[in-house]
Amino acid sequence: MNATKLVLILFFLSSNFIFGQGSEYPKDTIFLKFKDTIFTNTKMKSKAIHNFQGKNGIKFWWKGKWMFYDKNRKADTLCYKHLKDYTFLSLKEIEKKEREYYKNRFGGNPWIKNKNGVFYTFLIEKISREKFVIYPVIWRNEGTIQ
Repeated sequence: MNATKLVLILFFLSSNFIFGQGSEYPKDTIFLKFKDTIFTNTKMKSKAIHNFQGKNGIKFWWKGKWMFYDKNRKADTLCYKHLKDYTFLSLKEIEKKEREYYKNRFGGNPWIKNKNGVFYTFLIEKISREKFVIYPVIWRNEGTIQ
């Protein structure tokens, strides 16, 4: 009887030890404001349907960086009154947060950086006077030597 109790207690506690550990360096959630534009020199839009690594989605051009939204992930549409609940960051602020993350985690500046490993990124696009969409996106071309 005592052995059965001990096994049951260890079984339930082991899940806390295995799955209950939080990361010492958690990812930060960031929100970016997106406005669709047309590049005058190429007649190309900054938002387009795209296929990336066999996944269908939308690619976005935001301040010189490519991002990809996989259509299998859920985008959320909200009323415009909720937009004030989000804080938007500039590219400089994002790069500063990224440097701080790598300094805290690795003690310096690693030669390969990856914003996907540091942030949960959401792109917010206004689609009408009353609504906006939040897309969970990944940064493209991250982790390459520049």
